[in-house]
Amino acid sequence: MSTPRRIAIAVLSAALLLVWASPGAAAPENEVAPGYPTWEEVEAAKSSEQASRAEYERLQGALQRAQAEAAEASVTAIERAEAARQADTALTDAVAMEEQLAARLARARESLAGNSDALGRTVAWLYRDGTGLARYGELASSQDPEEFMAKLGAATQVTGTWNALVERAKEEVNAVSSLEDQASAARQEREDLAEQAGAARQEAEQVSQRAKAAASAAADRSDTVYAQLASLRDTTSDVERRYQLGLRVAEELRQQERERERAAEETPPSQPGGGAGPPGGQDPGVIVDPAGAQAYARQAMRAYGWGDDQFGCLVPLWNGESGWRADALNPSSGAYGIPQSLPAEKMAAAGSDWRTNGATQVDWGLAYIQAAYGTPCTAWNAWQSRYPRWY
Repeated sequence: MSTPRRIAIAVLSAALLLVWASPGAAAPENEVAPGYPTWEEVEAAKSSEQASRAEYERLQGALQRAQAEAAEASVTAIERAEAARQADTALTDAVAMEEQLAARLARARESLAGNSDALGRTVAWLYRDGTGLARYGELASSQDPEEFMAKLGAATQVTGTWNALVERAKEEVNAVSSLEDQASAARQEREDLAEQAGAARQEAEQVSQRAKAAASAAADRSDTVYAQLASLRDTTSDVERRYQLGLRVAEELRQQERERERAAEETPPSQPGGGAGPPGGQDPGVIVDPAGAQAYARQAMRAYGWGDDQFGCLVPLWNGESGWRADALNPSSGAYGIPQSLPAEKMAAAGSDWRTNGATQVDWGLAYIQAAYGTPCTAWNAWQSRYPRWY
């Protein structure tokens, strides 16, 4: 681990420990889910420092359990939304191919009809009675050399035209037949893909609704645990939220650094490329509001002591990563959201609604930037110096 990174993490941990001295707040009488600490247990733990610290660790575990309970459902929802997006893309491509083949088939049929008319006129000319090329027998019995040569030349020319028209007609008949087969196959594929896309969208919506329900239940449990932590440590719920988020992000960075060091010992180091792919899917529940997310980030940055100069670095950083879209998904790596968290479920530390709520994603992203780089401008400079882009 680099010295600046170690210092940043150490400074973060030391700063977070100051929370113990924050002002207190009364504990709300919220209902506690089965298996989670009760208010009575929290109050009893205040009797001694040892009991208090043991209860604090227990509450931390409960908080992480509540966040993890919804994370799996949210990740599945992202995957299903991406599958629905890909199915819709395949359907759009199939519709375009069907329309292209239909246009080619129409042109081929039109050309075939024109050559068929030409063939009909040539046949009528070759076999009609009277003047001109009435019969080949008349050509052979001609007594006038000049008349013979004139009719022979005309017959040769018409015969060549006939043969060319016949060959062209054969080619166009084959082309029309082939295009009809292709168009029929394209129509069947489009119908199949339309059915698959509809099923994928329906499944994505169902999974999304289940994920939202799980996130809502986890949010209620987390709110209770944050309030219990605040009561236990004589702080506030908001302070506890920021403190616990900071602890989680710092621990994730330490783990990430350890993994990079192990990987560097085995193979040359590599980093994930920055920048998201297309929007993550068809879930209407995701709040996609880049302007609103920027406004929220500008206000939230004040808690870190960052001003407009740092906001000026944050905007292009997350423009490059995600376009400030809460549903941005990098399909190759799985990075997700405005800050492009990898894996996506890391953002659960900021709130169980991380999949759908841009503000929650911003909260996690700011905590990550502070822990990893100290300021958005440092992160932005690092992002610009790397290719593929990442921070």
